[in-house]
Amino acid sequence: MDYTLNNKGFLLETPQRNRSWYNYISNAQYGIKISHLADGYATTLEAPRVAVTNYDFFAPIKGRYVYVSSEGEVWNPSYAPSCTELDSYKCLHEPGATSWISSKKGIQVENTVFVPREGAFELQLLKVTNTQSKKVTCTVFPEIEFLLYNSFGVDQVYYSWYTDSQVDEDFTLYFERRGSGDNTTGFCAPLVIPTGFETSLKRFYGGGDWAKPDAVVQNTVSNAMSGGDPYIASYQYELELQPNQSVALGFITGAYNSKIGRDFVKEAKTRFSSVKNIEEELLAIRKLWSNRLERYPAEKLNTSFSSTSREQFADWANTFMGYQVYQQSLGMVRGTFRGFRDVAQDAMALCYYEPEKAKELLIDLCTRQYSSGRCLRQWNTEGGANDERDFRDLPFWILGALHTYQECTHDNSIYTETAIWQDSDTKSTLWEHGIKGIEYALQYQEDLLIKMGVGDWNDALSGPGVNGGSVFLNQIAYWALSFAEDLQNSLGLKVESTSPVSYTNIPSEKEKLYSGVMNFWNNQWFARAVTENGTVIGDTEQRNSDGRVFLLPQAWFIISGMYKHTSDSIDIGTVAINTMLEKLETEIGLLKVNPGYSVYTPVTGNLSALAPGMAENFAIYNHAAAFYALFMLDRKKDGWRILDKILPFAKDWKKTKAEPYVLVNFYNGGFYKEKKGEGGVPWLTGTINWVTLILNQFIIDDHK
Repeated sequence: MDYTLNNKGFLLETPQRNRSWYNYISNAQYGIKISHLADGYATTLEAPRVAVTNYDFFAPIKGRYVYVSSEGEVWNPSYAPSCTELDSYKCLHEPGATSWISSKKGIQVENTVFVPREGAFELQLLKVTNTQSKKVTCTVFPEIEFLLYNSFGVDQVYYSWYTDSQVDEDFTLYFERRGSGDNTTGFCAPLVIPTGFETSLKRFYGGGDWAKPDAVVQNTVSNAMSGGDPYIASYQYELELQPNQSVALGFITGAYNSKIGRDFVKEAKTRFSSVKNIEEELLAIRKLWSNRLERYPAEKLNTSFSSTSREQFADWANTFMGYQVYQQSLGMVRGTFRGFRDVAQDAMALCYYEPEKAKELLIDLCTRQYSSGRCLRQWNTEGGANDERDFRDLPFWILGALHTYQECTHDNSIYTETAIWQDSDTKSTLWEHGIKGIEYALQYQEDLLIKMGVGDWNDALSGPGVNGGSVFLNQIAYWALSFAEDLQNSLGLKVESTSPVSYTNIPSEKEKLYSGVMNFWNNQWFARAVTENGTVIGDTEQRNSDGRVFLLPQAWFIISGMYKHTSDSIDIGTVAINTMLEKLETEIGLLKVNPGYSVYTPVTGNLSALAPGMAENFAIYNHAAAFYALFMLDRKKDGWRILDKILPFAKDWKKTKAEPYVLVNFYNGGFYKEKKGEGGVPWLTGTINWVTLILNQFIIDDHK
């Protein structure tokens, strides 16, 4: 095998070209996305966000590179971008850091990048060792390209007008983006005085390119400032190493705005004034993540996986499983926009790791809700326009997330925490936010299904129309109302008697929701939705529908608690789940819908416009969390089997072409056979939150 997944992280020993195996590294202020080939970028995380360093989405040519020139050859410890064959290569992605340890002709270079516990900057630790029995000489060029913009969509005009560079007495390089408002300045500070430096990407390349820049081939840099072209921080170190001698270098890279000023850099250089300081911080980072993530003793993981999965499950659960939760909920994985239901689910998982941070997420989430009860679909962390689309499932996630937090922490005070509204500075309790959302979303159409608005959890299902109905919406409403009913009874939380969410009215409201769902039960499975003109989506052909089976309404009949509604409901739920497994299970997981759509179908809308096999159209859409329902029914054998099929390390990475250490959003369902099993959208998926819930609520002995 070309990699190892253990309790330290993910170790790759063969560079994989054309595969983007990334790590995300961040604190509350700053984050890095970095691949095993060292391509990647950094951004600030506090809104409005700024892309600090540049990136190329199509090739590994911009990142955290170290060029080595020795004996007439140019190479990189990360293999790329020069792609010179190495004598040895190792890339370690671990929680909080990424390192490369590679060698060529007796020179070993270890390069580690990470983010400190606090501060809007990153640290780099570079160690060069002569492993030969004779003296060697080499020249080393660490290089990074800055951007300092709120997106990657810039052209040459941007560089021509608004940027300039400076250097101070200790060779710290500054790159200023000028303009109205808060100017942003990027910086790179070396902790060891270099032989020379370069600030211009054009001069660095010269007549060469990113694989063999002239500056590296000719062992010379300009030691000059630059303006009006892409700008870099690159330093030249001419090293003469005795046998077994090592030289350690360190760098601080980041950005600040005009409100903070250059004292920010001075403070960073005071904190990390030596390479030893960086080494100590790296140890502290590793200890920090170990304390956060190592919480699942192997003996408590009562697994029924295949032997291969069982051996690696504990290592994954104590490293990248929790780390993916952190980086998605508090880090930079979600990017510019934060989605309402996405953040709600992030908080549901994060409460098992860091309850206080989960509480902060839930309070902030409620500020994204209007006083009418409607919720933002997404908010823009760069300060741009928000996504105002009215997806009707959004309000129901509030009480669901609050309930999960309370169940995990036993902290009832979460319901009396307060938050302002998106359109008002008036503070209301989170309980009131949850109730207001339910009241807003309980809008029925004639079949007793809740109206779709713009859509429900499946964003692409746009065909039913604003006044169409969704079976799933009835189910998630039932889920949220059940929590409201319990809270009014157990904690005495009140709702006005005229509200459909008052304790006396909830039973009749749940009955209405159940009746609406049962209107679309065909004795085998539940339909998905109905359009404004009455066309049913996801029903039998005999009922004048398309004969399709959708995953979501079968699973959520269980998750919602509807399967306990009457004495007959348990049997109905069992039939629905059996149909789900019969019609949707494949050797690689559960399809979201079967058959998929090969042509555009107006009654379904955008879902049928997706490429067959991708995302929600005939794909293994892991986020649907059907295996959670299986565990709820105590069908653990089925639950383990489905869960085992989606775990990244249980897959053949040569088929998935995705990181074997983090969950992906979906696997291609194989409408086009050559694509079957390919992973789509790694790192960014609510799946990780549901797997965390399964682990804590159904697998760990203490949470049975």
